Amino acid sequence: MRLYDIKVDEAFDSEVKGDIVRATNNLFTTSASIGNRKIVFNASSYERGTEGEAVWEIEFVEKKPGNTTYGKTGSGNEMQVFSFVINSVKELVARYNPAEIEFISSKDDGNRSALYTKLINRIKIPGYRPANIASDVYSDVFRIVRDK
Repeated sequence: MRLYDIKVDEAFDSEVKGDIVRATNNLFTTSASIGNRKIVFNASSYERGTEGEAVWEIEFVEKKPGNTTYGKTGSGNEMQVFSFVINSVKELVARYNPAEIEFISSKDDGNRSALYTKLINRIKIPGYRPANIASDVYSDVFRIVRDK
């Protein structure tokens, strides 16, 4: 087993739960203190297609006084951050049962696509499965879709 795989296992084995900050019909936000920083998970919904199925876009950011960072920070505790994100995704699913969840990895931010690919394939949410990853010059879009 490679070190990379061990770290991914660590994210799935740890329980970093956040506080729910907002839970409305189209916005869901959680936050957690990890190390000396605050990590915020945001999800917002929109309707896609003629059937109006809800798609939730997620993002997570690091907040420090006067600074919000979407990209790689090098601040450490990455696996705790991913554990928090995984738990927030599971809470989003439990509350809203979305048709699809998507998030984007920007290639300008030191693309973490390999880790995201492994994480999305390891998230076990009953009734959901990973979907194809869409990629262009600037970003990779990851999707988790509800089984039909």
